[in-house]
Amino acid sequence: MAGGGLLLAAALGLYWKGRIEGAAGERPKVDAAMAQAAIAGLEAQGERESAQRSEVVLRLREAAAETAIRLNRDAMTSEDAHAPLPADRTLRLHAHDDELCRLAPELAGCAPASDAARGDHALRPASSAEGAEPG
Repeated sequence: MAGGGLLLAAALGLYWKGRIEGAAGERPKVDAAMAQAAIAGLEAQGERESAQRSEVVLRLREAAAETAIRLNRDAMTSEDAHAPLPADRTLRLHAHDDELCRLAPELAGCAPASDAARGDHALRPASSAEGAEPG
């Protein structure tokens, strides 16, 4: 019986040693899986935040476009829409246009840089279709 107990103790010791070594071997895999899960959580959070920011920008863009349409319509139908501007106001508006075209030459209506360098205003004159009154 003592031999059987000794054999049982040895078997139990080998079993326990194998369990400990197996758990130690699995530890890096568990750590890697936990790191991947943490990264996936951060990526999902980043995607949600990015989608929310995109939604805000889209709403702002739509609101700005609607405001521009309304202001343009109001300006074209006001009493003084076709009255000539005073000279000082015209010069001030040209200076603002020149500054905008200097900062962002790709804007629609900006003249090529060579024209602006000669001292011409930075805006190209509107064609008859662009300057026509809305129907």
